[in-house]
Amino acid sequence: MKIKEFIDRFTENWPIKATCILLAVCIYAFYTLSLQDSRSFTVPLKVKTGSGIVPASPYPSRVKVKLKGKTEEIASIQKDNFSAYLDLNYLPKNGSYKVPVLIELPQEALLLDTLEVTVSPQEVSLKVEEKISAFVSASPLINGSPAHGYEVKSVSVKPDTVEITGPRSMVENCTRLQTKAVSVKNADKSFAVSVMPENPGSYLKFKNPDEKLTVTVEVVPVVSEAAFEIPTVMLKALAEGFDVSPKTFPGELTLSGNLSELEKFTVSENTLWADAAGISEPGVYELDVKAFVPAKFAVKSFSPQKIKVSVEKLKTADEFEEKVREAVLPPETGEVFPEPAAEGILENLGNTE
Repeated sequence: MKIKEFIDRFTENWPIKATCILLAVCIYAFYTLSLQDSRSFTVPLKVKTGSGIVPASPYPSRVKVKLKGKTEEIASIQKDNFSAYLDLNYLPKNGSYKVPVLIELPQEALLLDTLEVTVSPQEVSLKVEEKISAFVSASPLINGSPAHGYEVKSVSVKPDTVEITGPRSMVENCTRLQTKAVSVKNADKSFAVSVMPENPGSYLKFKNPDEKLTVTVEVVPVVSEAAFEIPTVMLKALAEGFDVSPKTFPGELTLSGNLSELEKFTVSENTLWADAAGISEPGVYELDVKAFVPAKFAVKSFSPQKIKVSVEKLKTADEFEEKVREAVLPPETGEVFPEPAAEGILENLGNTE
């Protein structure tokens, strides 16, 4: 009878009792949830490998970590203390695998029983290969143009090889690396500069990340040719009392030298000249022409190579008076001319002149 009485009492007004129990469960659940909180952040995804296996395909650089637990407990955890990684040490050989994303928790998180940690994505599809190293040639990268009148003659880099490591297929396909860009803008002399090699990519690494390369750039003047017109060949050392004809001998001159220097060069009156020091009497002479230019230029050609001049003796005042005297006085015959007649002849001669 006691059991039946207990059952009767328990089932008495059972809808009301069931409703109360349900409300109590909901209140408890709501209270429990009110004490829970969640927090999400992203962390870098690293790769751990020590078995000679490295990634050979893309993988996420960051993953999302979600924490769920009591509000005060989550607030005490710093996201910088979390890290995510892929462990490749257990992979046996080359191939494609689904690698789980592992999380390293900070010490304070390990002490929390109610903390729930999830990561997204939970695994990564990854291709891996054997890790090898090799030396590849390094080529200098040059940007810009030298100063006007200058050019880059040669570029060299030392050391001319760089050791890289990475997946076998990528290392074997990498045959050349460039250096960081070296500027030659407005350069007017040779120089050397230390630069880093260009980043080979996310999968290939430098064996010595701090190694720098020395790029030597040889900058030299541009060698060019220029032609100049010469107004006349200068006649030097002609003795006094002589005159020549013709008076002018136009010429041309072609020089070779540095472009910037050629652009500034101007001809002078003795750029082309001939030596007349050996002329001592009237006549026709052929003289060699010579070029006089600064030593920094090379004479490619000039013309004329020779000039032909007609040399005449200038008439002096004494010679003129002698001619006048010969014209005025007849040969000696013993006759004497009147003085006025002589004056008239002199006067006529003056008018003739």
